[in-house]
Amino acid sequence: MKLKVLFGICVFILMSFTSFSQEYINSGKLIEKLEQEVNDPSFDMKKVNTFYNTFHIDREDHKIDLHPSTAEKKVLYPEEIYEKRLPNVYLFLQVYESNKSNKLKINGAGTAFPISEDGHFLINLHMIDDLGVGSGDPSKVDTSIHLILADYRGTILTIDSVVTYNRAADIAILKANTNGKKIASNPLGQDLKAGMDVFAITHPRSYYYYFSTGRVARMIENDMGVMSRKMEITADYAAGSSGGPIFDNKGNIAGIVSLTKSFYYDQSEQKNLQMVIKEAVPVSTIWNLIN
Repeated sequence: MKLKVLFGICVFILMSFTSFSQEYINSGKLIEKLEQEVNDPSFDMKKVNTFYNTFHIDREDHKIDLHPSTAEKKVLYPEEIYEKRLPNVYLFLQVYESNKSNKLKINGAGTAFPISEDGHFLINLHMIDDLGVGSGDPSKVDTSIHLILADYRGTILTIDSVVTYNRAADIAILKANTNGKKIASNPLGQDLKAGMDVFAITHPRSYYYYFSTGRVARMIENDMGVMSRKMEITADYAAGSSGGPIFDNKGNIAGIVSLTKSFYYDQSEQKNLQMVIKEAVPVSTIWNLIN
């Protein structure tokens, strides 16, 4: 009996150590690996540019058929949420040609995350809006910027198209090319209430996979209804976090990062910063674009 108890304790300790081993992020090596990949002769830039073939088509408020993963019901520790969802958060990156080296370089543009196993990704519309999305005229599309997705292991996904978006909500859904393979995705949850816990994994200023926690400060909307809804939270993020996922305490998507609003004592001169409102789009707005 004592041997069984001792064996059980050893197994528990081993499982705990394995489950919660810390993941160390090396941002420099990650970008170095990605730049090696895009400069490899086998890398197909034509696939990257497929993104722009239908970019000019107006797909605002287009309802799409999408099958998100089933929402989780078990409450998780914060460290479990980070460990479980880190692989499902991607870098939204720009690829450009360096004038100095004549090689392709990579620049961090934001955050993105999959909401279906077949490669539907959620981002903020403002991350691509300046490129002429939905303009109706192919000549108005800026095709000089090449965009890709990459996970924390350095696996690159190219983007096929923008399938839907909404300007008022500042959200867009992309379809990535997964080469017919299923990828791990994030389940969509339901709207939270003021006071509930939230967790964000984002890339502020290229500090990749930064984990921030907080609470819902309030939920708001205006006369435009569901597409005007915002979730103000106390979790921290900054430029580069755009498109980042906001999770509930079960690891379900509760919203997506949108913007920040800085409040100064002297607002006109922007002196004496008092607080920064972190604004996110709640998941009910995302659901409104899905059949």
